[in-house]
Amino acid sequence: MSTEDRARVRGALVAALDVVDAPPAERFERIVRVAREVFDVPLSYINVLDADLLHTLTPNVPDELASGPIGWSFCQLTIRDTGPTVILDTAADPRTADLPGVTNRGIRFYAGVPLTIAGGEPVGTLCLMDTAPREFSAQDTAALIDLGRWAERALGQGLHHDRLLEVAGALAPDALTLDGYRVVGLTVPYGDLSGDLHDWSVVDGDLVLTLADVMGKEQPAALLAAGIRAALRQHRSLGPVAALAAAEPAVAEDLARANAFATLFHARLHPASGVVELVDAGHGLAVHVAAEGAPRILRSHGLPVGLHHEGTPRTASAVTLAHGDALVVASDGALDLGDGTVDTLLDLARTLGRARDVHAFLETVRLRAAERAEDDVTVVVLVREPAPGA
Repeated sequence: MSTEDRARVRGALVAALDVVDAPPAERFERIVRVAREVFDVPLSYINVLDADLLHTLTPNVPDELASGPIGWSFCQLTIRDTGPTVILDTAADPRTADLPGVTNRGIRFYAGVPLTIAGGEPVGTLCLMDTAPREFSAQDTAALIDLGRWAERALGQGLHHDRLLEVAGALAPDALTLDGYRVVGLTVPYGDLSGDLHDWSVVDGDLVLTLADVMGKEQPAALLAAGIRAALRQHRSLGPVAALAAAEPAVAEDLARANAFATLFHARLHPASGVVELVDAGHGLAVHVAAEGAPRILRSHGLPVGLHHEGTPRTASAVTLAHGDALVVASDGALDLGDGTVDTLLDLARTLGRARDVHAFLETVRLRAAERAEDDVTVVVLVREPAPGA
């Protein structure tokens, strides 16, 4: 995920926490009081960082600035790492010597630990500051990490459930009509949030379509899915194989840190010819529904993202949609709608053929998922309209 995309994800999560501009909260104040006493420092803060600004949740004095540019803060360093950042003498460290906290406020010592939520995404910091350089032992570092975990739990208490659902819903695309094609889809989460991702956009007149299924459920899987979406969108001008090759290193690193993997179907439709170029990373849950003839399951030719060996090329394939054809892509939760095997995809294809329209088909999927599914269910349908006069 690029720095810009990660900042946008962080900003959405900070908004979901619903703590910026809120009244002082004792659950945060208690932690920084303990931190000041344990480490014998005059200043300690719990902060959150959105896309552009650092927001202090625990000002030490009434008139202290509540927010400021991330680039002016020590915590811009902490948010980039998974472990503590300790600077024994800020005036001697080129990363911090010119920051306003050093030149204007005389801060000479800084130690901070990142605060994470939703499967490991850093959204804030717990930090210590002093006006004199000082030492910081391994035991001090361990104690700071422990206080950071306490701060994470306190921060998580502020998660605004409805806001999280709103953020997740905003990532789902609207139905789209393009040059004689329609693409629609739905996700039915098993819980509140889904680890499935479906996305599409138009690039240079082509339709770029993605369906991914992240191992796991709820917030951690949903966060990883959002990262996959952002990474692929960054490279959507490329063909499917090249786009995945460009996005996969960063995405795979995030998945590895979370001990997870994702299956992925990523495709590009050329409307004039009906050709759909695609790359399938361990997904194997797509079916070509021909207007004439039997439906055909498109097999996978690769390992999931997060399990694929770096440097090993991905395999491209293609399918051509004639007038009246459809492409149905599903997550593995959709197998719960039938007998649990890939034959369920053929059942879905037949259901689509019997439905009066694609929206009626998706409503059938929604109802079945609510009754039977024990996992997130996502189904995307790409339809090429019948030839004029047919």
